[in-house]
Amino acid sequence: MATINPNQFSHAVQQAAAQLNAIDWLDQDAARELGPLAEATANLFMVLFYHAETGLATREDFSHARTAIQLALHQPHGHN
Repeated sequence: MATINPNQFSHAVQQAAAQLNAIDWLDQDAARELGPLAEATANLFMVLFYHAETGLATREDFSHARTAIQLALHQPHGHN
């Protein structure tokens, strides 16, 4: 697995944050559909935050969080 340049990761996070910030509102159905991906993404950010604060997150923690995102990305829309 390749290690991403911290600047590339920072840019990706900033782009995602800007796009999310542009969303005014989602109805419940849209939120429900996005729920699994939102949860998986939030979990990855928790691993990053934990690592930034403590330095104790492991590569395995990050890998598990990434796997959850990959599964959520491949989940058919509307199926939780």
